[in-house]
Amino acid sequence: MTPLDPALLTEARTTRDRFLELQHGLETARADYNHAVRRLHAAGGSLREIAEDLGLSHQRVHQIVEGGDTPSQRGRGGRGGPRRFAWAFERFTRRARQIVVLAQEESEALGHSRVGTEHLLLGLVRAEDEAVAPVLVEAGLTADAVRAKVKELVGDDPVRRRSPFTRAAKRTLDSALREARDLGDNYIGAEHVLLGLLSNGRSGAVAIVSSLGADPDALRAAVLASRAA
Repeated sequence: MTPLDPALLTEARTTRDRFLELQHGLETARADYNHAVRRLHAAGGSLREIAEDLGLSHQRVHQIVEGGDTPSQRGRGGRGGPRRFAWAFERFTRRARQIVVLAQEESEALGHSRVGTEHLLLGLVRAEDEAVAPVLVEAGLTADAVRAKVKELVGDDPVRRRSPFTRAAKRTLDSALREARDLGDNYIGAEHVLLGLLSNGRSGAVAIVSSLGADPDALRAAVLASRAA
Protein backbone atom coordinates (compact mmCIF):
# COMPACT_ATOMS: atom_id res chain seq x y z
CA MET A 1 0.00 0.00 0.00
CA THR A 2 1.36 3.40 -1.02
CA PRO A 3 1.89 5.74 1.97
CA LEU A 4 -0.28 8.85 2.03
CA ASP A 5 1.41 12.07 1.02
CA PRO A 6 1.97 14.00 4.31
CA ALA A 7 1.35 17.41 2.73
CA LEU A 8 -1.89 16.31 1.06
CA LEU A 9 -3.00 14.57 4.25
CA THR A 10 -2.45 17.77 6.24
CA GLU A 11 -4.39 19.75 3.63
CA ALA A 12 -7.27 17.25 3.76
CA ARG A 13 -7.43 17.40 7.56
CA THR A 14 -7.39 21.20 7.56
CA THR A 15 -10.16 21.32 4.98
CA ARG A 16 -12.17 18.74 6.93
CA ASP A 17 -11.89 20.76 10.14
CA ARG A 18 -12.99 23.93 8.36
CA PHE A 19 -15.94 22.10 6.78
CA LEU A 20 -17.06 20.74 10.15
CA GLU A 21 -16.69 24.18 11.71
CA LEU A 22 -18.90 25.78 9.07
CA GLN A 23 -21.43 22.97 9.18
CA HIS A 24 -21.52 23.18 12.96
CA GLY A 25 -22.29 26.90 12.72
CA LEU A 26 -25.09 26.20 10.24
CA GLU A 27 -26.69 23.56 12.45
CA THR A 28 -26.38 25.74 15.53
CA ALA A 29 -28.02 28.62 13.67
CA ARG A 30 -30.81 26.25 12.57
CA ALA A 31 -31.43 25.22 16.18
CA ASP A 32 -31.46 28.87 17.29
CA TYR A 33 -33.89 29.74 14.50
CA ASN A 34 -36.25 26.91 15.43
CA HIS A 35 -36.12 27.98 19.06
CA ALA A 36 -37.01 31.54 18.06
CA VAL A 37 -40.00 30.26 16.09
CA ARG A 38 -41.19 28.28 19.11
CA ARG A 39 -40.83 31.36 21.29
CA LEU A 40 -43.01 33.33 18.86
CA HIS A 41 -45.66 30.64 19.11
CA ALA A 42 -45.37 30.42 22.90
CA ALA A 43 -45.84 34.21 23.09
CA GLY A 44 -49.23 33.88 21.40
CA GLY A 45 -48.43 33.98 17.71
CA SER A 46 -50.55 31.73 15.53
CA LEU A 47 -48.97 29.27 13.12
CA ARG A 48 -50.47 31.15 10.19
CA GLU A 49 -49.16 34.54 11.36
CA ILE A 50 -45.67 33.17 11.92
CA ALA A 51 -45.69 31.44 8.54
CA GLU A 52 -46.74 34.61 6.70
CA ASP A 53 -44.26 36.91 8.46
CA LEU A 54 -41.30 34.55 8.05
CA GLY A 55 -42.16 33.40 4.53
CA LEU A 56 -42.65 29.76 5.57
CA SER A 57 -45.38 27.27 4.86
CA HIS A 58 -47.96 26.60 7.56
CA GLN A 59 -46.86 22.94 7.57
CA ARG A 60 -43.21 23.89 8.11
CA VAL A 61 -44.02 26.14 11.07
CA HIS A 62 -46.15 23.38 12.58
CA GLN A 63 -43.26 20.95 12.17
CA ILE A 64 -40.84 23.31 13.93
CA VAL A 65 -43.25 24.08 16.79
CA GLU A 66 -43.90 20.39 17.35
CA GLY A 67 -40.16 19.69 17.44
CA GLY A 68 -40.17 17.53 14.34
CA ASP A 69 -37.00 18.97 12.79
CA THR A 70 -34.71 16.14 13.84
CA PRO A 71 -31.63 14.47 12.32
CA SER A 72 -33.76 11.55 11.13
CA GLN A 73 -35.34 14.00 8.65
CA ARG A 74 -32.16 15.90 7.76
CA GLY A 75 -29.72 13.00 7.54
CA ARG A 76 -27.18 11.87 10.09
CA GLY A 77 -23.69 13.14 10.70
CA GLY A 78 -20.71 11.28 12.02
CA ARG A 79 -20.15 10.54 15.66
CA GLY A 80 -19.56 13.75 17.57
CA GLY A 81 -20.31 15.81 14.45
CA PRO A 82 -22.33 18.99 14.02
CA ARG A 83 -25.64 17.26 13.31
CA ARG A 84 -25.51 15.46 16.64
CA PHE A 85 -24.95 18.80 18.35
CA ALA A 86 -28.00 20.30 16.62
CA TRP A 87 -30.10 17.32 17.74
CA ALA A 88 -28.79 17.80 21.26
CA PHE A 89 -29.73 21.48 21.27
CA GLU A 90 -33.27 20.52 20.34
CA ARG A 91 -33.38 18.45 23.55
CA PHE A 92 -32.26 21.32 25.80
CA THR A 93 -34.76 22.34 28.44
CA ARG A 94 -35.92 25.94 28.52
CA ARG A 95 -33.55 26.70 31.39
CA ALA A 96 -30.62 25.02 29.62
CA ARG A 97 -31.30 27.16 26.54
CA GLN A 98 -31.39 30.19 28.82
CA ILE A 99 -27.93 29.29 30.07
CA VAL A 100 -26.56 29.42 26.52
CA VAL A 101 -28.33 32.73 25.85
CA LEU A 102 -26.97 34.22 29.08
CA ALA A 103 -23.49 33.00 28.17
CA GLN A 104 -23.78 34.78 24.82
CA GLU A 105 -24.98 37.95 26.54
CA GLU A 106 -22.08 37.87 28.99
CA SER A 107 -19.54 37.33 26.21
CA GLU A 108 -20.94 40.28 24.27
CA ALA A 109 -21.15 42.52 27.36
CA LEU A 110 -17.52 41.75 28.21
CA GLY A 111 -16.43 42.56 24.65
CA HIS A 112 -15.30 39.01 23.90
CA SER A 113 -15.42 37.61 20.39
CA ARG A 114 -16.72 34.13 21.19
CA VAL A 115 -18.50 32.15 23.86
CA GLY A 116 -16.15 29.94 25.86
CA THR A 117 -16.60 27.51 28.73
CA GLU A 118 -16.06 30.37 31.19
CA HIS A 119 -19.07 32.19 29.73
CA LEU A 120 -21.16 29.01 29.95
CA LEU A 121 -20.20 28.77 33.62
CA LEU A 122 -21.30 32.36 34.12
CA GLY A 123 -24.57 31.58 32.33
CA LEU A 124 -25.10 28.63 34.67
CA VAL A 125 -24.57 30.78 37.74
CA ARG A 126 -26.88 33.53 36.48
CA ALA A 127 -29.66 31.15 35.46
CA GLU A 128 -30.12 30.00 39.08
CA ASP A 129 -31.60 26.68 38.01
CA GLU A 130 -33.00 24.80 41.00
CA ALA A 131 -31.16 21.62 40.00
CA VAL A 132 -27.69 23.17 40.32
CA ALA A 133 -28.05 26.56 42.05
CA PRO A 134 -27.69 25.20 45.62
CA VAL A 135 -24.54 23.31 44.62
CA LEU A 136 -23.01 26.37 42.97
CA VAL A 137 -23.85 28.66 45.88
CA GLU A 138 -22.47 26.16 48.38
CA ALA A 139 -19.23 26.11 46.38
CA GLY A 140 -19.00 29.91 46.49
CA LEU A 141 -19.58 30.34 42.76
CA THR A 142 -21.51 33.61 42.53
CA ALA A 143 -22.10 35.67 39.40
CA ASP A 144 -19.88 38.53 40.57
CA ALA A 145 -17.02 36.21 41.56
CA VAL A 146 -17.15 34.21 38.32
CA ARG A 147 -17.45 37.34 36.16
CA ALA A 148 -14.39 38.86 37.80
CA LYS A 149 -12.41 35.70 37.07
CA VAL A 150 -13.65 35.64 33.46
CA LYS A 151 -12.38 39.19 32.97
CA GLU A 152 -9.06 38.18 34.49
CA LEU A 153 -8.79 35.01 32.42
CA VAL A 154 -9.90 36.27 29.00
CA GLY A 155 -9.05 39.96 29.20
CA ASP A 156 -9.52 42.00 26.02
CA ASP A 157 -10.51 39.93 22.99
CA PRO A 158 -11.34 42.32 20.13
CA VAL A 159 -10.89 39.91 17.21
CA ARG A 160 -14.12 38.80 15.56
CA ARG A 161 -14.32 35.18 14.38
CA ARG A 162 -16.81 33.24 12.31
CA SER A 163 -17.89 30.73 14.92
CA PRO A 164 -19.79 31.98 18.00
CA PHE A 165 -18.42 29.20 20.22
CA THR A 166 -14.90 28.09 21.06
CA ARG A 167 -14.00 24.47 20.45
CA ALA A 168 -13.95 23.86 24.20
CA ALA A 169 -17.48 25.25 24.51
CA LYS A 170 -18.68 22.99 21.70
CA ARG A 171 -17.08 20.00 23.42
CA THR A 172 -18.84 21.00 26.62
CA LEU A 173 -22.26 20.98 24.95
CA ASP A 174 -21.48 17.65 23.31
CA SER A 175 -20.38 16.34 26.72
CA ALA A 176 -23.70 17.51 28.17
CA LEU A 177 -25.41 15.19 25.68
CA ARG A 178 -23.22 12.28 26.74
CA GLU A 179 -23.84 13.02 30.43
CA ALA A 180 -27.59 12.98 29.82
CA ARG A 181 -27.37 9.67 27.98
CA ASP A 182 -25.19 8.13 30.68
CA LEU A 183 -27.76 9.14 33.30
CA GLY A 184 -30.63 7.75 31.23
CA ASP A 185 -32.23 11.16 30.60
CA ASN A 186 -33.95 12.06 27.34
CA TYR A 187 -33.48 15.79 27.91
CA ILE A 188 -30.51 18.07 28.56
CA GLY A 189 -30.87 20.29 31.60
CA ALA A 190 -28.70 22.64 33.62
CA GLU A 191 -27.21 19.75 35.57
CA HIS A 192 -26.00 18.09 32.36
CA VAL A 193 -24.44 21.35 31.17
CA LEU A 194 -22.59 21.69 34.47
CA LEU A 195 -21.41 18.09 34.33
CA GLY A 196 -20.28 18.67 30.76
CA LEU A 197 -18.31 21.73 31.87
CA LEU A 198 -16.60 19.80 34.64
CA SER A 199 -15.67 16.91 32.34
CA ASN A 200 -12.82 18.88 30.71
CA GLY A 201 -10.21 19.47 33.38
CA ARG A 202 -8.23 21.85 31.16
CA SER A 203 -11.08 24.23 30.31
CA GLY A 204 -11.32 27.84 31.38
CA ALA A 205 -14.45 27.04 33.40
CA VAL A 206 -12.68 24.42 35.50
CA ALA A 207 -9.75 26.80 36.00
CA ILE A 208 -12.17 29.41 37.36
CA VAL A 209 -13.91 26.88 39.60
CA SER A 210 -10.56 25.86 41.08
CA SER A 211 -9.31 29.44 41.44
CA LEU A 212 -12.39 30.29 43.50
CA GLY A 213 -11.55 27.52 45.95
CA ALA A 214 -14.05 24.93 44.75
CA ASP A 215 -13.14 21.33 43.95
CA PRO A 216 -14.41 20.28 40.47
CA ASP A 217 -14.63 16.61 41.49
CA ALA A 218 -16.54 17.48 44.67
CA LEU A 219 -18.84 19.73 42.62
CA ARG A 220 -19.58 16.88 40.23
CA ALA A 221 -20.26 14.50 43.13
CA ALA A 222 -22.59 17.06 44.70
CA VAL A 223 -24.60 17.39 41.48
CA LEU A 224 -25.00 13.61 41.20
CA ALA A 225 -25.90 13.35 44.90
CA SER A 226 -28.51 16.07 44.47
CA ARG A 227 -30.09 14.12 41.60
CA ALA A 228 -30.16 10.96 43.67
CA ALA A 229 -31.86 12.79 46.52
